[in-house]
Amino acid sequence: MSDGITECYFCRNSVPPFSWRANDTAEVECRACGPYRLLEPGARELHGWKWHDSLHILSGAIRNQNEQGIKVIIGSLDDFGSSTAVPQGPLERIDHIVLHLLRKMDTYDATVTLSPTYDYPLAYAKNPKEFEFLVSKSVELGYVELATEGAQYRLTVNGWQRASVLDAAKVKPRQAFVAMSFNQELAAAYSEGIKPALEECGYIALRIDRLEHNDQIDDQIVAGIRSSGLLVADFTGHRAGVYFELGFAMGLGIKVIRTCHQNDIAQAHFDTRQYNHIVWSNESDLKERLIARINATVPLKSHTNL
Repeated sequence: MSDGITECYFCRNSVPPFSWRANDTAEVECRACGPYRLLEPGARELHGWKWHDSLHILSGAIRNQNEQGIKVIIGSLDDFGSSTAVPQGPLERIDHIVLHLLRKMDTYDATVTLSPTYDYPLAYAKNPKEFEFLVSKSVELGYVELATEGAQYRLTVNGWQRASVLDAAKVKPRQAFVAMSFNQELAAAYSEGIKPALEECGYIALRIDRLEHNDQIDDQIVAGIRSSGLLVADFTGHRAGVYFELGFAMGLGIKVIRTCHQNDIAQAHFDTRQYNHIVWSNESDLKERLIARINATVPLKSHTNL
């Protein structure tokens, strides 16, 4: 890897010069994608043919994680790409534009610049021209209006209504859904291991048996996973529901961390055994190793200096 690189690996825009560190890590400050940390395995995968037509998807994933306040670390393109919930069709891409305006408008009459050159990853667009098309269609739908000459936009009344619906349903990046057996023998694993580890890293732990609700438990599980930015799945005891919850989260593109007590790891189902698990011996060990894994793979920006 050479030093003094001045082009983003994903959107190909110019970036401030950066170099590869001794630990095979590059810190890239891209105006379009946002900042990200690329590890050497991921950089080497970029030379593979399979990613040539998908770089705009990875660029969009990086930009949208940055918009949610998540520090982006890419170790494997396969893992990063497969964990990305790509918007389907133009309407879902337009929704990303609406949410961006919602985040950036600090007053109801504020205007926001939409730059095709630097903002097209917001909508997972292939290029600036496609982004301009999506913006024009958001205007036709009545969600967005051109406030002044140039590229200054703001939400309309219909846009505020659409944003309200989307905001209510959107993922809470700091919420971490915990899937595990409710067996009393594992109570300390949650209260002394998983929960404090998540909180120390800035996440809010959500375990459905600890949540007050009036709906069916399955509906609450589905809703809880959908709205979470991370899922921690502990397979100790190999409860069937944990496997379901893991698969559901993976299908939605939610980041997942797997854990299991050392006495139970040998019984892990072959579908999950191939993935890396935190194999823990006691609650203190679980907490320490979970904190390390979160900080290395899914840290929140406000809780890391990496």
